[in-house]
Amino acid sequence: MLRILTAPNSRRQEVVIKTIATLSTNSILRRSRGFVLWEIMLALTIFCVVAVALTTAVQQVADASILLRDESQVRLELQNLLMETASLKLVPGKSEVRVGDGRVHYDRQIRAVQAKTAAGVVLPDLYEIVLQASWTASGQQRSAHAEVIVYRP
Repeated sequence: MLRILTAPNSRRQEVVIKTIATLSTNSILRRSRGFVLWEIMLALTIFCVVAVALTTAVQQVADASILLRDESQVRLELQNLLMETASLKLVPGKSEVRVGDGRVHYDRQIRAVQAKTAAGVVLPDLYEIVLQASWTASGQQRSAHAEVIVYRP
C-alpha cells in the first residue's frame, strides 16, 4: 500500500511521487533485462546444439562417402585383376599383387581344379583364380573377395 503524505510544500510531494515512479520503473527494467539475458542464453544454447548436430551429420556423410568410394575402387580393381590374371599363362601358386597407391593389399591365388564332365572325362587346364583385398578404412579392417574359374583348352 502506497501512502502519499501531504506536505506543506507541493514541490516535495512531486519529488516523492517521481522517486516512487522511478523505483518502480527501475525494478521493471531490471526484471526485463534479466529476461532478455535469459532469452539470449537460451538462444545460444539452442544454436550450439544445432551446430553440433549438423557437424556430426556432415562428418557421418563424409565418412560414408569415403567408405563407398574405397569399396567401389576395390571392386573395380578386383575385376581388372581377375581379367588380367585370366589372360596370362596360369601357374598354380599364391602371390601378392601391387596395384595403385598401396593402401589396399591384394593377394592372388591360382589353383588347379580337378573336375569331370558328365561322361566322367577329367577336364585338364581348369584353374580357379581367387583374389583377396584388405584395407583399413575409418579405423576398421575391411576386406573383399573375388573368384573365377577359367578353362584353358
